Amino acid sequence: MILLCSFVALFVGSINAQSKTNPLDRKVLDYIYNANDDRTHKLYNWTNWRNSSGTSDPCTDNWHGITCVKNQSVYYVSGINLPSHGLWSLPDEITEMKHLRTLVIAANYIGSSDFPEGIFAIQTLEYFDASYMHSFNISLPRELSLPNLQQLHASKSKITGLLPITWNTPKLENILLDGNNLEGYLPDGIGKIAGLKELKLQENRLTGNFPQSYGNLHQLVNLSLVQSSHTLCPGIPDTWQAMFSLEYASICVFGHLPDFIGENWQQLKTFRITGSSYEGNITASLCKLTQLQHLDLSNNHFTGIIPECLFSMSSLVYLDLSYNQLSGAIPEAIGTTANIIERLLLSHNRLNSTLPRSIGKLTSIVYLELENNLLTGAIPTEFDELRNIGHPVIMVLRYNMLSSFEDGLEYFFRDIQGNYYENPFECPLPTYIREATCSLCNSGTKHNSCEECVSASGCGWCSYGPNCVEGTHQGPVNQYSCPEDWSFGTCHR
Repeated sequence: MILLCSFVALFVGSINAQSKTNPLDRKVLDYIYNANDDRTHKLYNWTNWRNSSGTSDPCTDNWHGITCVKNQSVYYVSGINLPSHGLWSLPDEITEMKHLRTLVIAANYIGSSDFPEGIFAIQTLEYFDASYMHSFNISLPRELSLPNLQQLHASKSKITGLLPITWNTPKLENILLDGNNLEGYLPDGIGKIAGLKELKLQENRLTGNFPQSYGNLHQLVNLSLVQSSHTLCPGIPDTWQAMFSLEYASICVFGHLPDFIGENWQQLKTFRITGSSYEGNITASLCKLTQLQHLDLSNNHFTGIIPECLFSMSSLVYLDLSYNQLSGAIPEAIGTTANIIERLLLSHNRLNSTLPRSIGKLTSIVYLELENNLLTGAIPTEFDELRNIGHPVIMVLRYNMLSSFEDGLEYFFRDIQGNYYENPFECPLPTYIREATCSLCNSGTKHNSCEECVSASGCGWCSYGPNCVEGTHQGPVNQYSCPEDWSFGTCHR
């Protein structure tokens, strides 16, 4: 028995003697390997971590996912990059690794009881990624002191509790903590990270206002604060100059959209403020954003007309102004040659014009939504031009006051997917119309005059349009809307 033990000790010692990797680092990697409980992934992802003799070295044999640095004759592990490897735990000794700069453990199964808290104290750490963890459920430390950390990624990992109060992270550039269960106020400490470029905290339960220090984040280019409630009130500091993408949703911002956005944010490509309480006119200064690609101002309280210059922006591919209180005409400039819009959403407003014929010139359009407005008149012949743009188009025009179809649209309605229901179209409908119904009130001669309209049972005259539609003394029915001068029974003069 003594001889056997001596032989085993001698054999293990000989293996360690052959290893050029620091013994502590090797011990951590051995633990990580054995903690992987997915044998299928082990065969596929853990290439060259073991060989038949057991003498493989992590650094000199280039173990999968491992990077090293050499200090004199000894190699130290500087990077562990093992996403989606079926890991269930990490050893406490990982916190003693002296040269670890990169730790990527995303999409694994490590839980709070198997995640060493000391990882957030590894002073050499530069890049940390624990995104999309299946059962993480950890809380962040109240004080985060990582002087070399540049990237902090932990999106959608069920992180709970509060954000750290103190951020001793002078080199930090990216904070991605979206899609977790974080709550409480935004800490003042984040506003003191002078070099911060990206802050993503959407889909949490944060509350309160921006600390004044956030105005000092002059290098911030990407900010996302999409929330599920209206308890976060961040505002938009006028000191931000480098913004590339700003996304606010379901937050309590009020007042008018500031002009300085269009004047100063010349690099802005994505601007999304939706589900908030901005009001007043949409500032035309947004048209000065020559690189803007995505503009979403839906679900606010904007009034007035749509700035015509929005449709002359050569970079805009997505425009959503739905669910506001915009009125007036859809600008004829919608079909300008500079327009490359692919998705245009103007639904649930009070736009009160005929359909611009220039819509037929939207050569890049994929989805056009104009439902729930007060649009009148006919669907123009020029819409048939949309059949020739080389890709499918979806058009939604339901719940308006449209009354007829111009000639030459037979093939348009065959090729273009759409929804035209709940418009008072004249009966009978053309035989090629499928996704629409007609109004018996708006048929024959009843739509020619108020007198002929109100003489028919159940029909009323809306001077806006004008249209003869189903209704009662109280007003139109069937989702129709009459913004002015409704007559039922007798005509108003």
